Amino acid sequence: MQGLKSLHAPYDIYIECGHQHSEQDTQARYVEGIGMVCDKGLVMIVCEHCCTSDHAQATVCSDEHDHEPDRALCPTMALVTGLDPPWKP
Repeated sequence: MQGLKSLHAPYDIYIECGHQHSEQDTQARYVEGIGMVCDKGLVMIVCEHCCTSDHAQATVCSDEHDHEPDRALCPTMALVTGLDPPWKP
């Protein structure tokens, strides 16, 4: 079970936050292709295994369903946790 949870782990998806952050800013992080962003740029949290490829959000993920609060990260974790899957019915 632990191995399954580590494979199907949360992965944060960001867009530009609109702020200027320095590399020393402890409230910001560097995101490849975007630069320094804070939590204002967090769009959604997806499953790293199911929804990303090469550590970026897969097109099929962003085009085929929406991730919402109180839903599982992916179909696998929906089965394990008993939560609803990540797409809208």
